[in-house]
Amino acid sequence: MKRLIPLFLALFLLLIATLAPVQAQEGVSASSTTEVQFPTELTFNLRAESAADITQVFLRYKVDKITTVRVTSVVQLEFDPAPLVEVSWTWEMKKMLSSLPPGTEIQYSWRIQDASDNQLETAWETVQFNDDRHSWDILTADNVTLFWYHGGLSFAQALLNAASESLERLARDTGAHLEQPVAVYIYASSAELRDAMLYPQEWLGGVAFPQYGIVALGVKPADLAWGKRVIAHEMAHLLTYQMTFNPYAAIPTWLDEGLSMYAEGDLTADFKSSLDKAISEDSLISVQTISSNFPTNVEEARLSYAESYSLVEFLIHHYGREKMLQLLSIFKQGSSYDDALLEVYGFDTAGLDDLWRLSLGLEPRPSPPTTTPQTTPTATPSTGLFGCQAASSPTSHSGLSGLAVLGLVLMPGISEIIYLRARRGKK
Repeated sequence: MKRLIPLFLALFLLLIATLAPVQAQEGVSASSTTEVQFPTELTFNLRAESAADITQVFLRYKVDKITTVRVTSVVQLEFDPAPLVEVSWTWEMKKMLSSLPPGTEIQYSWRIQDASDNQLETAWETVQFNDDRHSWDILTADNVTLFWYHGGLSFAQALLNAASESLERLARDTGAHLEQPVAVYIYASSAELRDAMLYPQEWLGGVAFPQYGIVALGVKPADLAWGKRVIAHEMAHLLTYQMTFNPYAAIPTWLDEGLSMYAEGDLTADFKSSLDKAISEDSLISVQTISSNFPTNVEEARLSYAESYSLVEFLIHHYGREKMLQLLSIFKQGSSYDDALLEVYGFDTAGLDDLWRLSLGLEPRPSPPTTTPQTTPTATPSTGLFGCQAASSPTSHSGLSGLAVLGLVLMPGISEIIYLRARRGKK
């Protein structure tokens, strides 16, 4: 029995050690918060503490969007070293070309170091850049989530149905489909939509952010018929972007807008009248011309949209669903306009123009027009047509006045751009 005492004693001492409080190791501790002031500001706040003076604080953030290279922006904050610091940095959207759309997700993390070389990297957290000035209701169908705050459930359901029907039509006739979920924000009017945007055009009735998979529209319940066509149109833009996004080149504007017009359904009377008149007068705009920017003249822009619909309808009805899906897939590889058409259909842009004209009862153009150099097309605001514009995505670090670029750190799949904050954080 006496030989068992050391064993019992050892077990007793182990139990005491287990129950005794653990001495906290020296190091850095931190807590953080965010404040959203939509649509103008997003503020990141940090409170950090250590036994030694905290000497460095970095904020890292990245925006959730469709991109080839994921960019992490890094802001170095300036402050007076101390064991306890409270710092903040505000992302001012007014210093960018445009604001982030409602619902954008931003991931962020902090990197902190003290004078004793203790370091802390906080876990990545997510903040949504939400427009909390309104109490949003939510409806979801498949990959589409609709947010609205004015109008009854039947109003919202009708818009969501229109979005779903446009996607179903494109899936049936082209094979194209959403690769990622999308969100639609319905504001109560065009005026309230403009209030949610920075630097909006006076005629703005809707805006698409293809890289973010987000659409924002201003639709009154009384304008439901118009709203259904616009939401169908913009859903197609998001789908087309997802199906053809690549880092090399965009698709021709007639194809992008043509698929969106096709997603709406049959041409409305004004577009059909414009197209019929141009056919009867043999005054169609060439396919080469509408491969890039559409004209700014309202009548010519209307004809460009109508022709784009007609071109897409021609390709689908004469060559089938699989060819159109193949065309989108080729464009996703970064192919040029002519190369993509030649690979899929066996004719280039000029050949498409000739065959399309023949299908409409017109002769090919007497002499080939001067080939327009291929440029990256930009969406043309449809003034007087839809009151809708496509918004280019803001670069996460552009326009940050008062910040100096310190360097570029390349990591696998990540680019880190470091900025030095011009003013001091608060201690």
